This record gives sequence, C-alpha cells and structure tokens, in this order.
Amino acid sequence: MNRHSANTLRRARAIARALGAILGVVVGVFYAGFVITNSPGLFDNNRSVTAIVLACSGIVGAAALALAAPMLTLEPYLLLQSLLDEAPPGQILGAVAGVVVGLVIAALVAALLGPLPFYIGTVISLALGAALVHAGLRVATRRHTAFADLLRTRSAGPAGPAPSAPEVPSTDGPVVVVDTSALIDGRIVDVAKAGFVPGRLLIPGFVLEELQRVADSGDPMRRARGKRGLTVLEDLQRRQEVVCEVVDLDFPDVAEVDSRLIKLAVERSAALLTGDHNLNRIARIAGVRVLNLNDLANALKPILAAGEEISIAIVREGKELQQGVGYLDDGTMVVVEHGRGHLGDTVRATVSSVLQTTSGRMIFATCDATPAAAPPRTVRGVRPRAAQR
Repeated sequence: MNRHSANTLRRARAIARALGAILGVVVGVFYAGFVITNSPGLFDNNRSVTAIVLACSGIVGAAALALAAPMLTLEPYLLLQSLLDEAPPGQILGAVAGVVVGLVIAALVAALLGPLPFYIGTVISLALGAALVHAGLRVATRRHTAFADLLRTRSAGPAGPAPSAPEVPSTDGPVVVVDTSALIDGRIVDVAKAGFVPGRLLIPGFVLEELQRVADSGDPMRRARGKRGLTVLEDLQRRQEVVCEVVDLDFPDVAEVDSRLIKLAVERSAALLTGDHNLNRIARIAGVRVLNLNDLANALKPILAAGEEISIAIVREGKELQQGVGYLDDGTMVVVEHGRGHLGDTVRATVSSVLQTTSGRMIFATCDATPAAAPPRTVRGVRPRAAQR
C-alpha cells in the first residue's frame, strides 16, 4: 500500500481541523440554544446576553473540535493502516484489547454521569471515551509484549513457569530496512544467527521485485547473485533469532530504489542495513542511521599494532622490489618487505604499520627470515652484463 507524504498528511490535518471547527460551531451553538430553551428565565429573555452565550459556546466548540478532530479521525486511521500493513498478530490483538478497555471505562463513566442535567454527562462521557480509546490503543500496541509476559507469569502459578517454546525475538525493537545489496551479500544471515540484529528486519516489496529482476537476468553472474539474494531472504524468514517481514510498501512518485529506501527509513525512523558504499553515503547525508556490513566486518578484524609478529603465507609478488603479498584469515592484505624470495612459503613477519582505507585495512610488515635471492626484473632494451661482453 502507498505511504503518505508529509505534505499530504499536513493537508489532511488542516482539512480535519477545518471540518472540526465548523462542526464545533454548529454543536456549540445548538447545545447552548438547547440549554437556553429548556431553562426559562435563565437570561430573562435578554437577547444580547443570549447572543454572547451562543457565540462563546460556538467558539469553545470550534476550538475543542478543531484540536480533537485529527486525533479522532486521521490518527486512528493512520494507526489502523500501519497495524494492518506490518504489525504482528500480537500487536493487533493488543490494539483491540486497548479499544475494548477504553470503551468499557467510558460506558461506566457514562452510567455514573447520566443523571447530570442538559446531557452534560453524555458530552463528558463521549469526550472521555474518545480519549480513553486513543490512550488504550497507543498503550496496548506499544506494550503488548509486557502485558503478555505478565499474563504468562500469572498463569504459571507458584510452581514456576511451564516449559515453553523457544523464545521469539521481540517486535518492539527498532525497525531495520534491508536493501538488495545486503541480501545478495549474504553475511546478514550469520549476523542474525549470532543475535546481533536489533529489532526486526523490514523487506519492502520493491526490494523483493528488484531481487526477482536480478534473478531473471540473462547475465549468468547477475542471475546467480539474484538467486543467492532470494535464498538469503528465505533463510532469514526461517530463522527464529530474528523477525523478518516482507511488506507491500512502495512510493510510485520515486523512481530510484535507493531513494525509496531512504524515504521509507526517514518516514519510519528506521535504520538502513546495506553493503552499498554510495547508498551508505547518501543515507547518512539524509540523516538516516546506516548499518553497513562492510564497516561491521572491518570492526571485527583483529587489531594489529606495530611490532607484533604474525605468521603469513606469501602468495604473490608485490609492486615494489623484494615485496611479497599475503592475506590474513579475514582477507586483510599484508605487504611483506623482503618477502618476494619466499613466494609460496609461510614466514614470520613483524608488523611495521597499519593503513586504514575506505575499502578496508592494509598491513605492512617486514619478513624476519633471511630473504632468498629474488629473480631479477628484466628491463626492456637493456641486456644483462654477461650478454654484453
């Protein structure tokens, strides 16, 4: 379902306040007229006082309903729309329970205030009922898990809680919007399995459509990446360590998928999980909190300081003379001075410096072993001295 823009919501609130003010004037004037008609001699047929009372009553009614109209019409509609779109069943049941409790309390208050004259009790009961329903709806949707835990503890009795199914992650945590690159990357499954995913993962429908387009691509590489992303999504939905929801949300007025993701994250006050460097930068500029898988991977790499010894396998030659290149278990590249002569061997090296770049970390080290003779580099146009003699 399409989400509403900020301008649309502002216009809707303005219209609701205007209609509420008009209705408030009518209700206020009619109510004051009803009281005056049923109270002979109240103002001794003084038309000036009667007109002032009617005007004041209309103004009070207009102000009251202008303030209350958005809370009574627009906000319940938006909350109900959000519940039907993405809320889990427990939250929907909590919302229904909150509405029922608010109506019951309002009915009890109406019974107590019924004897008041001029339907004052009815007016108070209606206003109180609307406020209680709104409050009950808010409290129940936000704290439904706490109420469920309380009922579960009470039902367990003094013997202690009965054995239950494995704990399901709470859906009250922060929302994390997942983009296509994070699903294709696949590392999110291991992160979720370890329990490091906060809140619940939200997969918009347009991300699923983009994955499907990639999986149906004619390019074998793109098709393989798309299928891997769909497999990762299925794995996330089966995991009990994380709540993963696919919701039908779209922004037809926004063409780019990245722009839709940022807009969705802004409207939901959600974080954005991505592995895309460009999307990471744009989202941060837009004020969206970004969970970058590459930043997480770099943060989890072991920290090496100058002077530490490491064991490294030299797998290829470096750019400079006598340099060899190896890789740590986490993929960090290590440039080893005097390592070219040990190509294919595992040597001990001492870390000399660590360079942090945008693409990761690079380590420079010096080989502790005596370097073997490295094959000389040939220079075009110059013959060896033995050949010149």
